Parts: sequence; C-alpha cells; structure tokens
Amino acid sequence: MTVQELIKEICRNADWYADKFKVSVDKEFAALNLVKEIGQFAEARLIEQGISTKKLNAAEAKDRMTQELVDIMALAIINADLYDIDLEKALREKWIDKTGS
Repeated sequence: MTVQELIKEICRNADWYADKFKVSVDKEFAALNLVKEIGQFAEARLIEQGISTKKLNAAEAKDRMTQELVDIMALAIINADLYDIDLEKALREKWIDKTGS
C-alpha cells in the first residue's frame, strides 16, 4: 500500500466514523481530537513508566501507547486532508530531502 492509498483509506474511515456517530469531522473536530490523542499518549507513557495511578503490565502499556500513536497519526492525516496539505510531499521535503537520505 502506498502512502497515498493509506491516506485515502484513513480519510474514508473518517467519513464512515462521521456517518456512524452523526458528527462532523471538520477542522475543529479533527484538531481537538488530535490534541486529545496526544494527551492519551502521554498518559499511556506515564503508565508504561510506572508513574501513574493506573497500572498495566508491560505488554498492555506498550499496546496502549501503540494504539494512541496510531490515533495520533490518523488524526494528523485527517487534519492534513482537511487543510489540503500534501502530507507525503511535505514529509519528503522536511524529513527526507533535507537530511540527504
């Protein structure tokens, strides 16, 4: 699957989510949910470090961090789509081309 195909599938899933839960996945929704997911990742990291009141074993903590990172990535993609940002091009220009990789 190419990056563009992945982006299309994620955006298609956002449309499905909007229909299922009768919400508008607009710029405000996407931005606020991205922030929410970042907070949930931070919480998962605290759990993984053992410095939270919530306790999970190592595998469960890693799975929770994984799930939150997936949500962050998907919401970043949805935000980019809503702002008509070519994420693949921007990633290449900022993270690949500048480093000489």
